[in-house]
Amino acid sequence: MRQGQNPAKLGSTPPAKAERLGIATLVYIPEQLGYFSQSLEIFKIHAASLRQYTPEPFNYLVFDNGSCPAVRQELLKMQLDGQIDWLYLSDANLGKTGALNQLLPGMPNEWICFADSDMLFRPGWLEESWKIEQAFPNLGMIGAQFVYPDWEVDKGNSAFRKTDDPRFQFDQWKPDDWMAAEYCRARGINQEMTQKYSAMLLDRVTERQSGVQAILGGNSHQQWLARKEVITRILPLPATQALNRKEDTYQDQRLDELGCLHLTTPYPYLYHMGNTLDPEIQPEIERLAGAGAPERTAAPRPGKAHPLWKLLAALGRKPAGRRLLLRLYDNLYQILSR
Repeated sequence: MRQGQNPAKLGSTPPAKAERLGIATLVYIPEQLGYFSQSLEIFKIHAASLRQYTPEPFNYLVFDNGSCPAVRQELLKMQLDGQIDWLYLSDANLGKTGALNQLLPGMPNEWICFADSDMLFRPGWLEESWKIEQAFPNLGMIGAQFVYPDWEVDKGNSAFRKTDDPRFQFDQWKPDDWMAAEYCRARGINQEMTQKYSAMLLDRVTERQSGVQAILGGNSHQQWLARKEVITRILPLPATQALNRKEDTYQDQRLDELGCLHLTTPYPYLYHMGNTLDPEIQPEIERLAGAGAPERTAAPRPGKAHPLWKLLAALGRKPAGRRLLLRLYDNLYQILSR
């Protein structure tokens, strides 16, 4: 039975107030081996860059989507240290869009930014996003890193592309060579596709009065910024698989049905780190030292000198051997992930 009175009922203490901006990410590190051996370190760099380069107060939400116990303990420690405001722990992997369907409606912020946990933020990402928000009407989502289109069907901005509004000038723009090279290197894109993207033109719009420019299209699956009221209108997203690029790009289709724009900064204010640390961005990581980013450590390579590892390395250098190893890896993943 209850004895006495709950102290929360005494006086008029208000609840904590959410910031205007909430930033959310998903973490899925089921093991700290193989593909995921550097994932926790990469997530910490992501979190440090977010803290260092976001110039206004925000609430940081981390949704752990079924990580291993050691990673969960580290996330709890980060929350206790004040690096995470809201931490959600899921025993099972709900899938990416499944987790987004669950966490986004509950965020109390006016504006919500989502970013994958392997995205490195750069100075200016939010300031340039706000410029786009102020310059263009009826925005649905704003991205801070353009993507090269890889879908045949245009899923966004269809009505805006046809406008004859004199406030806007439309043209095509070729990203600088270093932008294309960085984009492809970060995603492990092969040489043939790298050449294709390097020659590709992107659709650009300029708001004449302010001179603010944006790329038509977005980075739906890796990062976006949007009003909460817009997000609630496009949810729930399809959630039939753990990870499916097509399912989380339905955001663009639904935004288009609402008549909302999806625009992106022409400059890449984010970098996709993936699952290994690129030596090319080491200077950027070192600048985060004061924000709590971990020192870079080499990925562990147990048994490097063992004859078995030498044999596997030799197989991996040959096309037929590489195909065999990939089949073996896929079978082992299916067994160990059950």
